[in-house]
Amino acid sequence: MSDKFSIMKTMRYFTLAICFLVMAIGFFSCSGPLGTDALTGASKNFASGGNSLFHRTEPVRMQQGTLMLAGEVTVAGPIDLKGLYERETVVREARHDSSGMALVGAYRYKGYSLLDLLNDNVLAKKNAELFRPAIDLYLIVENETGQRVVFSWSEIFHTARPHQIMIATAAAPVLPYKREVTYPVSPIWRIVAADDLNNERFLENPSKITVVSFDKKEYPINREIKPLFSSAIDVRLHDSIVAVLGPDQASQEHLHYETTFYGMGMGYHSVDGFSGPSVEVLLKPFTAHLHDELSGSGLVCFSGLDGYRTVFSYSELFNRADGIKAILAVNEEEGGMFRLFHPADFFADRSVKALQEVYIFQP
Repeated sequence: MSDKFSIMKTMRYFTLAICFLVMAIGFFSCSGPLGTDALTGASKNFASGGNSLFHRTEPVRMQQGTLMLAGEVTVAGPIDLKGLYERETVVREARHDSSGMALVGAYRYKGYSLLDLLNDNVLAKKNAELFRPAIDLYLIVENETGQRVVFSWSEIFHTARPHQIMIATAAAPVLPYKREVTYPVSPIWRIVAADDLNNERFLENPSKITVVSFDKKEYPINREIKPLFSSAIDVRLHDSIVAVLGPDQASQEHLHYETTFYGMGMGYHSVDGFSGPSVEVLLKPFTAHLHDELSGSGLVCFSGLDGYRTVFSYSELFNRADGIKAILAVNEEEGGMFRLFHPADFFADRSVKALQEVYIFQP
């Protein structure tokens, strides 16, 4: 009988040991990155001869560094990448030089999107009591050599195409099948902005992200202005007025966009669409000589007569691979004469009306 109890006791210990082993395997497998949120299931079978032209080469792993978060957040310090998806995007990477656009290479990048990196860290917006919406925020991303690039908060969190700005941790060349080419892969992790036409914001070895709200000047909030109408826009470049946009500019060739106008707070608003001249046509004459510099570190604040304001990166306005153009919609009644509209936004909240100033700057 004692032998029988001894065997049963041994079996119980053995069963418990197996249970603990299974639990440990599950814990450690979940404590790291969750895997890849890929473009297609082809990512599971690299170079397997499937239909995807994006997945015919193996990704090359990059050396990862450390990343710090600073600025207007509740918890500053090291960013923990554990538990985050490695997402995928594809890029035709190019540089702009004196002869025009020059291809660096075509790539499928894997990495951590800035939306995922910043999503769990609550904002501590310094001007929240005066202006609560998180549409006047921007990010400064820098490395230890002092290089920096900028992104608006909204092109990460309010765009219709999220997860296109990432820290790439691996890259696979996307190769044509009729011609033999070689595209170099960076050995060190880097910031990738997949929607950019040229790669002025592709920063190697990023080490710090700083969250900042617009503070270059004060725009007093006044919700009591009746009627809310601004007849002209001052254009400022680094604090100097370089142009005044008014009725003459409103008569330039119009682009027209139909839209489902959907706000963060109230949801859908019925509108008949927006028509007006492109922001690029109106502002490029005053910024063209600084285009390459501003593409990496330029920001643009649009302010309404009532103090409502929003920040765009220069690149999301003028350096887009998809060619989408923001417009200054013309409205000669309430809310005019100009209203900003960017069709690449998911939410309508950056559509500032009664525009009185466009402020172009670098942090």
